[in-house]
Amino acid sequence: MVKVKINGKEYRVKEMQFGEYAKMEEQGFSIIDAFRKKQLLLIAMGFTCVAADCDREEAERLITQHVLGGGNVVDITNAFAEAVSESDFFQKMLGATQAETPKARKTEEDSKDQKRED
Repeated sequence: MVKVKINGKEYRVKEMQFGEYAKMEEQGFSIIDAFRKKQLLLIAMGFTCVAADCDREEAERLITQHVLGGGNVVDITNAFAEAVSESDFFQKMLGATQAETPKARKTEEDSKDQKRED
């Protein structure tokens, strides 16, 4: 079970399956495309829909308030990455068995940037 704090409230997200995947895609975007294109804001919005059991409009409001209150969208996408790592279904759907999650990619990119600077 993954815990994520959004706008000061902690949500617990059980292992994500088909229903959670469908809820994310019902918001008008492809989670696979968002994942592949590293569209972190869409991923955060979709994951917030699942975590807070709300629609896109409410998720956008929650994330806006989260950021205005000093929160970071990366915290939400990192929680999504953790949830993906705990879900065989999401790993297969997103191709995470061959590719890293958004959090892992960011860490890898930072390492490459650091090596170029050296």
